[in-house]
Amino acid sequence: MNNKINSYMDHVWDGFYTGQTRLSRFPIIVYAPTDALYDIVYTGTPAKKQKYTLFSQDNTLSMVIRIAYPGAESRQILKDGKRVDMN
Repeated sequence: MNNKINSYMDHVWDGFYTGQTRLSRFPIIVYAPTDALYDIVYTGTPAKKQKYTLFSQDNTLSMVIRIAYPGAESRQILKDGKRVDMN
């Protein structure tokens, strides 16, 4: 095993383990009528920064995503680079 070649592939060193920093993507197909509501419950700790994108041929479609966070930290939502007020 050539450590020099593998060291270029490793981005994170956490004690004994190495890893790579990458963007995780989980594409899904959803039904998104006007009143669509989806609750997301993670089995582990949710990521601190997440991005959701709804692609559709119909610009009138929308959906509500609720995420169950384990802590009471403050969060903010950005849409097109602008902060969305709490509702």
